Amino acid sequence: MQLTDVGDLLEYQSNPEIIRYIPWPARSMDQVKAAAEKTISTGKFTLQEDNDYIVLVWELKSSGRVIGQSNMGLVSKENKTSNIGWVTHQDFHRQGYAFEATKALLTYAFANFDLHRVIADIDTRVPESAALAEKLGMRREAEFKDGEFFKGEWCDMWLYAILKAELHA
Repeated sequence: MQLTDVGDLLEYQSNPEIIRYIPWPARSMDQVKAAAEKTISTGKFTLQEDNDYIVLVWELKSSGRVIGQSNMGLVSKENKTSNIGWVTHQDFHRQGYAFEATKALLTYAFANFDLHRVIADIDTRVPESAALAEKLGMRREAEFKDGEFFKGEWCDMWLYAILKAELHA
């Protein structure tokens, strides 16, 4: 992520339909810039300590336009567990970008970091994200009723996971 990406980031980070199930509010340009500055200054390129995180933006090769992002954070160094998430610009849904980018991040993370397990917490109101998790080789391990109080309401959550040994199985 670079500060020059903020215009592209604003296009989806300000869209109420896109961020409906994402843990930030619809952002203004100033908020997108502040979030990008924080990500650039505190994000990591490795996952070594609890709460280390990586944010990768997806750029179109043809134009350099940012059309989404994959996020990964180390949940537990002791348990070698990371979480993963993704968000796609509204004009680029169902075109394979989220799969391609997130699969690459999963593959890279398992090859380069001391991870045993990667999880994804998915709101049950977003079956498209569950389908992507399954396409990535993740399995649904649990469903939590009223598992999270999110943006003013209780919501059910699915827990998806994949083990390092399962990535290419």
